Amino acid sequence: MKTSLITKVTLIAGSLILGSTAAQAEWTGQGEAGFVTASGNTDTENLNIGLNFLNDGAVWDHEFGIIILNASNDGDDTAESIAADYIAKRDLTPRSFLFGGVGYLDDDFDGFTEQTSVSVGYGYRFIDTEPVGLEAGIGIGYRDTSELLTLEDGSEIEGDDLSGETLVLTFSYRNQFTSNTQFLNNFRAEIGSDNTYLENDAALLVSMNEKFALKLGLLIRQNTDAPVGTDETDTITSANLVYNF
Repeated sequence: MKTSLITKVTLIAGSLILGSTAAQAEWTGQGEAGFVTASGNTDTENLNIGLNFLNDGAVWDHEFGIIILNASNDGDDTAESIAADYIAKRDLTPRSFLFGGVGYLDDDFDGFTEQTSVSVGYGYRFIDTEPVGLEAGIGIGYRDTSELLTLEDGSEIEGDDLSGETLVLTFSYRNQFTSNTQFLNNFRAEIGSDNTYLENDAALLVSMNEKFALKLGLLIRQNTDAPVGTDETDTITSANLVYNF
């Protein structure tokens, strides 16, 4: 039986709280949420929630993140996913660093079981100024997942095991256009022999004051070898209110 979405959120949120309590440096972060509902000829509801925690330590930098999406149409779920990731970085020089990370993705409609990945690698900051930042990384990892097949009676069974080693590529860009407008783009590729997972998360943030901002986001997830009957690419467009804490 699949774990409920609420249970997963509770477990992951709990681990973040425990991790932040154990750390010595002060944590900062953002919480964001967007909700759309419509009724009439068609009843639709869309909810997306995001949390992001940052810890800049003396030796290690840490980042936790969660993205939750739920959409329904006339009472039937059309999208439901939860993604969480943790990344740690240790500087070697002012521009170069080592990184390690753990990722988790459970999408009820992508044709895969829960995907868990780990990675380690080397990164370099090509630009690191106050308004503009550009960095890239390369590493190795391991992804654990299987095909998820839906039978005629609606039940689900695991198909082929797609777990294996991966080549990991990352790319991050930020640009503070004005005092209250910022663009962020984060790209990640996990290249495996059976499937390659690509993710690009782009966002435009407009600050209203020190605590609140408006965010327009475009999140693209792609599996190059998606199971039969599922699309290779998912596109999530969001408009959220962001709170800085």
